[in-house]
Amino acid sequence: MANRWSDFIDATSTGCWYLTGNEVAACAQAARCSLEDVQEVLDDGGPGAAVLTAAVGKGRDRTWTGAVDGLRVRQDVHDFEPGDVRTFRAR
Repeated sequence: MANRWSDFIDATSTGCWYLTGNEVAACAQAARCSLEDVQEVLDDGGPGAAVLTAAVGKGRDRTWTGAVDGLRVRQDVHDFEPGDVRTFRAR
């Protein structure tokens, strides 16, 4: 629906993911995969993975300008407000 807030989107079960570091090509940008696949690729016994950046896309049909609110990365929720980002622990 146009000009309305969407419902909560759980990106752990929907959407596409890819890795930008030195990981195997299975989850590179050209070969996106599920979050479960990303976790499997990273579970190689090496150092733990870190999230350095995150991006949100909506598709290619029209330009999107807007905000993402309540972005959760692990146990932290990021609340984006004009000029500020507040971070708090998820419940």
